[in-house]
Amino acid sequence: MKHAKQLSGLALGVGAALLAASAPARADDLTMWVRASAANAAPHMTDLWNSNHADKIQLTVIPDNQMVTKLATGVQAGEVPDLISFDLIYMPDFMKAGFLIDLTDQMKADPNAAKVAKAFSDLATYQGRLYGTGFTPDVSVLVYNKDLFKKAGLDPNKPPTSVGQIHEFAKKIHALGPDTYGFYFSGSCPGCNIFTTSPMMVASGAKLLPPDAKTEPLQGPGVKEVLEQFHEMWAEGLVPKSAQADNGQNFVANFKAGTIGIQGAGGFLISDLKRDVPNMDFGIAVLPGIKDGQASAFVGGDVVAVPKGSKHEKIARDFIKWELTDEAQLEGLAKNNILPSRTDLADNKYFQADPRIITTAKAVGIGYVPWVFHFNDMVNSDASPWIQMLQTAIFDGKVDEAIATAKAKMKEIASE
Repeated sequence: MKHAKQLSGLALGVGAALLAASAPARADDLTMWVRASAANAAPHMTDLWNSNHADKIQLTVIPDNQMVTKLATGVQAGEVPDLISFDLIYMPDFMKAGFLIDLTDQMKADPNAAKVAKAFSDLATYQGRLYGTGFTPDVSVLVYNKDLFKKAGLDPNKPPTSVGQIHEFAKKIHALGPDTYGFYFSGSCPGCNIFTTSPMMVASGAKLLPPDAKTEPLQGPGVKEVLEQFHEMWAEGLVPKSAQADNGQNFVANFKAGTIGIQGAGGFLISDLKRDVPNMDFGIAVLPGIKDGQASAFVGGDVVAVPKGSKHEKIARDFIKWELTDEAQLEGLAKNNILPSRTDLADNKYFQADPRIITTAKAVGIGYVPWVFHFNDMVNSDASPWIQMLQTAIFDGKVDEAIATAKAKMKEIASE
């Protein structure tokens, strides 16, 4: 279903009941909706708030795929929470639809707001006005197996600094044996690839998704060059054949098994690897571009905003101001191994024990996120022009044809 239709339809169904994350709210409590993917992070912040504020916040968890519809129908019916935390990629659609309260003047007066990662500020801005800010970030990084690097004669403390060097290192790692592969990506997962593959293009100077029908998509250096490198690694057998059909279910499973040398992943993988494979020696680096020294990342995670119709707007605004303070960012997020949304706090006392987390936190500051309507149709759907381009270019080797077809389809979607 098109996002535009989801946001404007008056008769859309919610689909399923809300999942309460806590006891029923009292009349004077604030309510906050959080998407399920962020339900492990958000409670740290609201619990900290509740511990030293008279006004309490009650969380309600919304399934990820119901958040768009639930907010749309809630605004139209006058039944919205006081605060909402949702995937930042939906900000353009929500802002254009008029669902969120303008926070521009408040945020301009807050010195901490200027320290929030640029990707959040950019995506929360519509027609020069700001409607939200960073809440619980995630970011893409490059992860590499230091044990395999050592066995392949590579320096475990020198990760690849260009896409070409990934290719070069992948050859040496695959030479260790037929069941050891140099590189991995989930070939049928559009979301995985916008998260980990697109930053290599953006780092190289590419502009990928069009914010409107007048903007040409997939422009600049990086798109073709990255696709060609991926195709060569695929054709040379440096990537396991199972990658072609992987829809994300095995996004990091092969790396955890110790059979992959290098791949793009998210900051979440650090804690997963430390828990699941404590004996693996692994490194974290930024995602490189086609030239040495180029780097970028895809900033994901959640923004926090105030929906129109909030019954406790003043206190909701107070929460947004508070969640950007040192106390909230460090004690609510960093202390719990969650990345802060303020880039000046990347190198904090809680991350000192593991420099890999600091590298990940710093990646938030250099990362991007596309400002685009209809993101699901352009990227996330299983038949999106984004994933079809990758599959045609990488697996079939038809790079120019794949790019041309994707450009036409993206422009068509942007015009809707």
